[in-house]
Amino acid sequence: MKTRQYLATLLFALAGANMAQAGQDPLLTAMEESRASGKGLTFFVNGQAIPGLVVSVDDRHVIARSQAQGTIVIRLDRIDGVAGFIPVPTTERKAP
Repeated sequence: MKTRQYLATLLFALAGANMAQAGQDPLLTAMEESRASGKGLTFFVNGQAIPGLVVSVDDRHVIARSQAQGTIVIRLDRIDGVAGFIPVPTTERKAP
């Protein structure tokens, strides 16, 4: 299970590196996409994995909901990463 979580985090970090080059914040982009699409994310906070569906995002907090926990409020500066089945925009490179 740890290996699967590590791989998901690594893949998201690599996708985030592509978006960071394009000038977008990958963490906020993923959370906004989750809110718009209604698909849940797994938040990695201080070594813990917390599943939830994003309800709102502001400049300091993300509010999510979960069947197991109800409403979840997470400070943005505490989030290590997120993972989920949401489309992540990438920058295309043209072949020379």
